[in-house]
Amino acid sequence: MSWQDELQKLDAELASGRVSADEYRQRRDAILAGNTGAGAGAPAGGSFPPPVRWQAVPPPEPEKTQYIAPVQPPAQAQPQQNSDKTQVVSVNGGGQQQQQQNPDATQVVPGSGGFPQPNYGGGQFPQAGGWQQQGGGAGAPPPWVTDQDSYSTPSWNQGPEVFDSAAESSGKGKKIIGIVIVVLLVVGLGVAGFFFFTSKKDNEAQTPTNQTSTSATPTSKPVPEPPAQKPDAGATADSIFSPLPGTERPGGGQFDLARMAAQKLMTGKTTEALNAGAMTEATLSTTIDGKNTVSIMAMSVADQTAAGKVVAAYFQDQAALKENKDLGYKGVKVVTDPAKKVMRAAYVYYNKAVIVEVFTSDGGSVEESFKELLKNQLEFAPPTVR
Repeated sequence: MSWQDELQKLDAELASGRVSADEYRQRRDAILAGNTGAGAGAPAGGSFPPPVRWQAVPPPEPEKTQYIAPVQPPAQAQPQQNSDKTQVVSVNGGGQQQQQQNPDATQVVPGSGGFPQPNYGGGQFPQAGGWQQQGGGAGAPPPWVTDQDSYSTPSWNQGPEVFDSAAESSGKGKKIIGIVIVVLLVVGLGVAGFFFFTSKKDNEAQTPTNQTSTSATPTSKPVPEPPAQKPDAGATADSIFSPLPGTERPGGGQFDLARMAAQKLMTGKTTEALNAGAMTEATLSTTIDGKNTVSIMAMSVADQTAAGKVVAAYFQDQAALKENKDLGYKGVKVVTDPAKKVMRAAYVYYNKAVIVEVFTSDGGSVEESFKELLKNQLEFAPPTVR
């Protein structure tokens, strides 16, 4: 049997699995070495050239590739062969069984003269689930590594932990999106609440301000207290301050209700209140002080309550005049015209209604004259209702 036949037989045994790759290499090297040593003993005129001894050169280090398993349970992985496993392919195409190979493995085609052919993977890709080592240990070194102690199995990113990291990244992304949405909702609610409460506070603040400005005008100046009360002087003539400034004017003296009505000293609602209050007497003291006419009248009725009604009726008849709070006192109301040509005051002194008046006809103000007259009258007969 020639050495070519022995190689073909050895290739057939390797293809059928009767010999291992290591045994195959040993026997192949022995056949080739024996043929080289035989020299002249080889058949002459043979159709095959002398065998060439090939020295394996380590391929460049493959790039590390990360394989991710599918979501569904992975199919059962096929047995992973050693990195130096040799694949034998039958020439006649009858052998369809191929073992999964590493891209670094060498492919030998029988009938080609024993020349090793590179294995380009045949378009096959590793099964999902990552690379696995047989026997649970490190794989055998490739044929070009002679020092097995210095060889270490390359590390690969493999296994289901790849999915764990991907799931963690996806979970973190969802958490971040959720946090962003929550923050946006909180900010939106905060802005809406801010505008709602701010506008509400503004509306509430405007109402008290308007109310305060309206009520503050009458109380801009405190109403002063009149002098302290004194005992009742008795008769109406004794309840009027004297002497009045200026010279006595005709028309003064004591009056009953009929005489007052005839001279029209009091009219309208004031006369009605005097009748209702059963007026008993009245005294009028009047003078001319320069261009001013000065007058004080005291009218006696049944009691202090009736006197208060007379004062209220008198101010109703003076509706054309406006109240001047700067000149009034507690219990003493003052009314005047805009030009202050006429100024009048009225108050209650026990069972008597007292009226103080100053007016002029030349167009000047009577304010100073009126203030002095009212001050003197209140000190003489201060109000009893305040």
